[in-house]
Amino acid sequence: MKLVIGGATGFCGREVLRQALRCPQITSVVTIGRRPVVVKDQDTTKLTDIVMEDGTQYSDSTLETIADATACIWTTGVTLSKSKTMPFDEVKKVTRDYTITAIDALCKTNKTGKPLMFIYYSGMAVTRDLNHDWEPMRAIIDPKVAKMRCMLEVELVEYAEKSSGSVEGDSRVSRPDYQGRAIPEIERTDLTAAVLKQGLEGIEKDPLTNEELVQIGKEALPKYG
Repeated sequence: MKLVIGGATGFCGREVLRQALRCPQITSVVTIGRRPVVVKDQDTTKLTDIVMEDGTQYSDSTLETIADATACIWTTGVTLSKSKTMPFDEVKKVTRDYTITAIDALCKTNKTGKPLMFIYYSGMAVTRDLNHDWEPMRAIIDPKVAKMRCMLEVELVEYAEKSSGSVEGDSRVSRPDYQGRAIPEIERTDLTAAVLKQGLEGIEKDPLTNEELVQIGKEALPKYG
């Protein structure tokens, strides 16, 4: 199976890459990011690293490289702290536009006859209620950024529903509810094992809560971690 990882140089992405390289069921790993990945003490024979200046522009060679991937774990996005210091248009481009471009490219190049499992890393506070009032959380997150992230989840679900089976239903878009110290707290290794299980065996539920991910991760870690 070919797996694409978006943002493999980040905190979560690095662990996804580590476990993916160890997993025998994954025969090809393609990473997409703005910086080259660094891998230490692991066999990188099945790894192809694509560095892209602009995640909305996929070259023919990039499309060829990601072709026939049947799973994608997408961790690319702007953190809450960084989003406070960046122009909104840039935050939107990296967080929303890169994601939509990725799922579109992966779906269009997947000729395996199998649906794409697209797993998107979101956050516990994100809701799909576009009328949600974010003003009380302004000290934590810009309401414009919060609403944009909500709209992105809605877009991903709608993309899956309209994909004619290329991405099977909204259950193929999963939202790991990861927070650094969420309750119940989830370890990065457990989170990654749970997400890899979704990509390899099928997504059990959308979205997945921290509590559900803790349980799935504990069971999956011996196999995938």
